[in-house]
Amino acid sequence: MRSLLAPFLSLCLIPLAACSSDEVACTTIAAVSVTVTVVDSTEAPVTDAELTYTVNGGAAKPCEQVVENTYDCGVEESGNFVITATRDAATKTANVTVTADECHVIGQTLTMTID
Repeated sequence: MRSLLAPFLSLCLIPLAACSSDEVACTTIAAVSVTVTVVDSTEAPVTDAELTYTVNGGAAKPCEQVVENTYDCGVEESGNFVITATRDAATKTANVTVTADECHVIGQTLTMTID
């Protein structure tokens, strides 16, 4: 009886092996959720703004200024972002939706104009 089942068992295992080759190899590098560039009305870089963000109505968190007028808001966070830029008495907000795949968030870029 075993000899009769052996050919059928090998046929059943072939599709299982084929499925494993479709696995996604994720990296360990963390992805930034939203990268924000801040400029004034003449499109000159604004380097003295303070940026914060919320995700899905949660608590406000600071964005990190990485280079001149570029800020990173969130790392591996997905959802509905509200980003607030403040400079002197001016305040601007922007909404961005960040989604994710099976490994990382799909980072978004945004330019905010504030005087």
